[in-house]
Amino acid sequence: MKKTICLLIASLLIGSWCGAQEIPVKQISSGVGTRQFPDIYGSRVVWQDTRDGKADIYLYDIETGTETRITHGIVNHKKPRIYGNRIYWQDYRNGTSDIYMYDLAEGKEAPVVLSPVAKVDLAVSDRYLAWTEMSEGKQTVCLYDLLTMKEKRMEAGQAAQGFAALGIDYLAWKDERNDSGDIYLYDLVKGKELRVTSNPEAQWSPAVYGSLVVWEDNRNKDVLPNYDIYLYDVNSRQERRLTKGDANQRYPRIWGTKVVFVDNSQGELENIHVLDLITGKDTPLAGCSQDRYTPAIYGNYVVFSDLNGIYLADIGQSR
Repeated sequence: MKKTICLLIASLLIGSWCGAQEIPVKQISSGVGTRQFPDIYGSRVVWQDTRDGKADIYLYDIETGTETRITHGIVNHKKPRIYGNRIYWQDYRNGTSDIYMYDLAEGKEAPVVLSPVAKVDLAVSDRYLAWTEMSEGKQTVCLYDLLTMKEKRMEAGQAAQGFAALGIDYLAWKDERNDSGDIYLYDLVKGKELRVTSNPEAQWSPAVYGSLVVWEDNRNKDVLPNYDIYLYDVNSRQERRLTKGDANQRYPRIWGTKVVFVDNSQGELENIHVLDLITGKDTPLAGCSQDRYTPAIYGNYVVFSDLNGIYLADIGQSR
């Protein structure tokens, strides 16, 4: 399957993409406060919610249509991530951002990583956690093995790092050891590091699926920033530019042969687009009247926030 995807991408003629009908969206949470940073696994959606004045974690079940509050207390709980039956988040009860977890099967909450150093921008997979550690002005990506409970730091001197992303086989991150930011990979099986990009302009916000990594890339800028989405296949060692034009395309996420990203080509209004790597179609989500942020994708579902609410789109209906 991976080889098939690679061949299809290689045969894709950039610049000949055609549009498609907009994809309908459904609002799944609204009300007072802000709703941000949604994530999805299977039929479960989680997000950060301030309806009670501070940040808490909420869960929505797509199959049942029910919403559940996960965290309680007087401190903030931020930027949740979900994998399987477990929800992870940044928790501030100890005075800094620690990592806590709630097990949906057992109905229990537990601390996972505690230390006096701030830990932000969490990424999760079946076996690993990754985050950016903030210590004395330095930003370092850390990898944590849930089985061995051992931590590995990706640091290279004093260079800033961030934007950790996890797949089954790879950890990806942004690394400034050479210039304004490159994409690096760490092979979780072989224990080897790979530099993916070498352009002196900024590359940010990677996401990983199988052997494919996507990111936002500013190498095509003129005077103003001009971010595009790029893709690299570890197996074929081929890089592809997926978007082009004067607008910015940012914050890509990938699942299978679908890439979702934020696009501001509609009068600088930021909407979510879905790119099909097989057909080359770039399709916007419908009903965009205000900026949309931080999409996440799992299977045929895409979720995102417009700060006021959390929204769901079934991209499987867009074929």
